[in-house]
Amino acid sequence: MLSRLFGRDNSKKTNPANAHADVAAMAAEVHGTGELASFDRFGQTIIATLKETTLSGNEAAALVVSLTDKLTEPGQVPARHVVLDLQNVDYMDSACIGVLVELLTRLQKAGGRVALVNAAANVECLFKLTRLDRLFPICRDVMRAIEAVERHAA
Repeated sequence: MLSRLFGRDNSKKTNPANAHADVAAMAAEVHGTGELASFDRFGQTIIATLKETTLSGNEAAALVVSLTDKLTEPGQVPARHVVLDLQNVDYMDSACIGVLVELLTRLQKAGGRVALVNAAANVECLFKLTRLDRLFPICRDVMRAIEAVERHAA
C-alpha cells in the first residue's frame, strides 16, 4: 500500500486518485472514522495534532493523504509547512518514519519543512538515534515549531 501511495509499485499500475481513496478507506477501516488528527492553519503552516497513541506506516500514509488535502485546500493559499503535534503519540514504527521522510522530501521540493512538537521521550530518542532530528526540528511548543519551519524555509 505504501509503495502504491508513493508511486513505486510496478506490479500494479494504480491511478493516484484510487490510491488516495484506498488509503482513506484503510484509515476508516482501521480507526472507525478515519480521523487520525485535527488540523489547524497558521499562515503557511498546517498544524496536525495527532489523535493516535501508536503510529504505524499505514496510519502515517493516511495522515499524509489528509495533510496533502489540507495543504492544497481550495480557496486557500497553498500551505508550505507542516507541524506535527505528537502530544498523544507514544510509539512510531520504522514505516511511519519512512513515510514522514517522504513527506519532508516532497515539501522540501516546494520550499517547505516539517517540525515535530510535544514528542514523547522515546519518540524523540528515535529521531535522535537516527539523526533525523537534524531534518525534523523537535520543539516543545507549537509556536516555536512554526517559527522553526518558517525561519529556515528557503
